[in-house]
Amino acid sequence: MAVMDTQNQSTDAQGPKRRRAPKGEMRRMALLDAATEVFARDGYLGASMRDVADIAGITTVGLLHHFPNKVALLRALIDRRDERVVARFGDLATAPTLEGFLQFLRLSMSFSVEDACECQASVMINTESLSEKHPAFPWYKDKFDMVHGHAQAHLGSLQEAGEIRQEVDVKALAQEIFSMMDGLQIQWLRGRAEVDVLSVFDGYLRRLAADLKADLKADLKPE
Repeated sequence: MAVMDTQNQSTDAQGPKRRRAPKGEMRRMALLDAATEVFARDGYLGASMRDVADIAGITTVGLLHHFPNKVALLRALIDRRDERVVARFGDLATAPTLEGFLQFLRLSMSFSVEDACECQASVMINTESLSEKHPAFPWYKDKFDMVHGHAQAHLGSLQEAGEIRQEVDVKALAQEIFSMMDGLQIQWLRGRAEVDVLSVFDGYLRRLAADLKADLKADLKPE
């Protein structure tokens, strides 16, 4: 039997089911796109399910069929962001060198500002979630601990490999790097026409590399 024949028979036998799943997934993605737009504009706290439904072109009841409440919608947005990060970086092997680490940071910065609406929604929700009463507080707290922990461990391995100076405070350095990245996103959202994010970040990374390598040869000399 030809491959084309097999595909046609499979489609005939499972046609209704195969058509419904993609349509439902497309609808769900459209709703999340609408929610991203509303959260970027109003934040999570100021957002309404009605506004999300209006932008998506459905009724509020229809929206509630997919997401029973605003917390569920927020959770789905966060999950989608995580899925996109995994899809982009899940298989990326960071070279065990300072250059490899800096390249990974640049890719991360580039990913963060690919979509202005998504970036702004993320910044708005992140800021609001500083309150322990915010539903995203636990997620952002866990993410903060995990990301900083991974960065510190990676920097520590670079010290052990002789890639950066031994006296570098890796905890403080990780905080500096992420502060730079978070701050640049806010500056870019405030004035996209004036702020060239990647150019500014590249300059920072060049200065950082020079500082981390400064007197490295002297540090590695045997006493």
